[in-house]
Amino acid sequence: MSESPQDQTARRHVEALRERRVKPQPDLSLGFLADQFKREVARPFKQLGDLVELWNELLPEEVAAGTRLEALQRGVLTVAVDSSARLYEVDRRLREGLERELVTRHKGAAFRKVKLRVEAAGWLMDDE
Repeated sequence: MSESPQDQTARRHVEALRERRVKPQPDLSLGFLADQFKREVARPFKQLGDLVELWNELLPEEVAAGTRLEALQRGVLTVAVDSSARLYEVDRRLREGLERELVTRHKGAAFRKVKLRVEAAGWLMDDE
């Protein structure tokens, strides 16, 4: 019992209509976030990770303990310090050649300067 050519044509027409009219299942996965995550989180984290090691190597432990590397954007490293006294100390070291040393020894993304800012008191306790 084979189908007649007219029945086959009608069946193909109905199948084609179903394909066009049936809405596809929505993609509920979060796969579309993978590229955005790499661009906005993974790369900056890796870049800062490399800089943290270098920062801790070049600064004395007691000075580095009161600092936190926050971001590396457009070649500017933003560093938060816990007090204005620490800001003065780090700024002095940067002007004496630390900034130049960081820029030349950093092998990651383009990095050209350091921006310091005083963070509200108590941020060091939040990390513990």
